[in-house]
Amino acid sequence: MYKLKKIFTLSVLIGCFIYADAQTKEQIPAYRLKGYAGSVSFTDQYLVWLGLDTSHGYMFNEHHYLGAGAGFFLAPVESIPPTVIHAYGEYKAWFLKKRSTPTAGIKAGYCMFATKHSGQKFTGAFELDPSVGWDWGLKNGKGLNLSVGASMMMANRNVTAMPKISFGFQF
Repeated sequence: MYKLKKIFTLSVLIGCFIYADAQTKEQIPAYRLKGYAGSVSFTDQYLVWLGLDTSHGYMFNEHHYLGAGAGFFLAPVESIPPTVIHAYGEYKAWFLKKRSTPTAGIKAGYCMFATKHSGQKFTGAFELDPSVGWDWGLKNGKGLNLSVGASMMMANRNVTAMPKISFGFQF
């Protein structure tokens, strides 16, 4: 399983470099123009919890996005994998007026287990998810992003933090 994840991650990174546009660095991609914006992301926490998130919202200008999203993550370690679902609000900032730029963002919301398992420490928790990363604008106006962060879940006066890596598609 771990070897398969390494191969998948390497394939995704190679794809980023193949499709990232090196021409006209100053042009802002369409997904960062004022108006509706959305994204879909594959996430991995602790190299065990695999997830999928989607976020939809409003770009105020080429630098600031505010939206809401939902998603799930699961650990394929048991016959019925433990699954967590979550809903969140999201803010994201792009630092440069270029196709390729560093980013930072934060998600805040609520998560809860959809299935029960033996190591479960909570049924529902407040979730805070800060991240930093990089976005690449593509010629077709869409974008790719790669980010690292931490999912912090707060329940019963306990905080659980899980390192997180995320690869997404912006539209």
